[in-house]
Amino acid sequence: MAITPKDAISAARDIAAHTMEKASDIVEDAGDIIRGDISGGVSAIVQDSMAIATHAVERTKEVFTGTHDAEEGV
Repeated sequence: MAITPKDAISAARDIAAHTMEKASDIVEDAGDIIRGDISGGVSAIVQDSMAIATHAVERTKEVFTGTHDAEEGV
């Protein structure tokens, strides 16, 4: 399946929106670190960062392969 500009733009918007959500969570996690929960804050930042990367890779894969796991119920 060919990559369409519409799909690429849609994926980029989705990735950007998800990244902004997680960035907000990371700011909250930094607040936890400042309040003294260093272990919990760092752990949450790492988890949020991995979620950003995983989501970006999955959406990019969908655009390039033409599959939509969310629509397939996977």
